[in-house]
Formats: sequence, structure tokens, C-alpha cells
Amino acid sequence: MIKRLFLFSLFGAWLFTAGCATWEEMIAETPPPPPPPPELVYPFSDIPVPSGFERDHSKSFVYESGSGTVKVGRFFYSGWSTLGEVVSFYQNEMVNKGWSLVNAIKHETTILNYEKEGWVCAMMIHSTLGRTYIEIHAGPK
Repeated sequence: MIKRLFLFSLFGAWLFTAGCATWEEMIAETPPPPPPPPELVYPFSDIPVPSGFERDHSKSFVYESGSGTVKVGRFFYSGWSTLGEVVSFYQNEMVNKGWSLVNAIKHETTILNYEKEGWVCAMMIHSTLGRTYIEIHAGPK
């Protein structure tokens, strides 16, 4: 009986120490993966779009010269997000892409005007029933 109790205790101690290593691995905090990079407005590689927003191809258009030196576009996107989240997204991401905020007009529709060396970009953002709509105008200055 004592031999069994000793073996059971020895096995329990081994299981406990082996389990501690596993437990430490389970409770160790791993940093969450970085968020995916935002999508970009083609052919403007420096104008981001919030993830989950879809482009309305029936309204959007792009004019680009053969050499690519002249690009003009008007783009329409919509997605399920709040107006505040989308405005905040653009206020952060446009600066990260090298754009400077010229002015912002906030009312029912928020208008953000940006400029960059030789380029301008205007964004009109509004929300209806939980769906947010973005209209982007971009082209040479």
C-alpha cells in the first residue's frame, strides 16, 4: 500500500511539474498579430480605404494619361462603420501616407481636404442608418 502511495505521489509530482511548463505556456501573453494594412484606392497608391469598405464601380471613375503623369479620379465606397471611426481613420492614415490636412468641415457630411506635393484630395464622408459612405476626389493641384 505504501509503495503504491509512493508511486502515485511520484507520478503526481512528475505530472505537476510537467503540467507547470504547459500552464506557463498557456498563460504567457503573445502579442496580437498586427492589423492588415489598409486597402488603397487604385491607381492612387497613397490614398487608403478602411477595411471592409466596398467600391461602387458604377459611380467611380478614373482618368489616367498613357504616361501616368496625369491621374484624376472620383471614387465611391461604403461599409458598416461609424462616421467617427472613418473620419478618425482618415485623419491618421492620410498623414501616414504623406498628405497634409488643409481643412476639415464637420456637419452632417464631414469634408476633409488634403494636399501633397502637386496633388489634392477631397473626401466627403456621411453616415445613414449605420452605413458610412465615402466619396473621394483626387487629382493634380
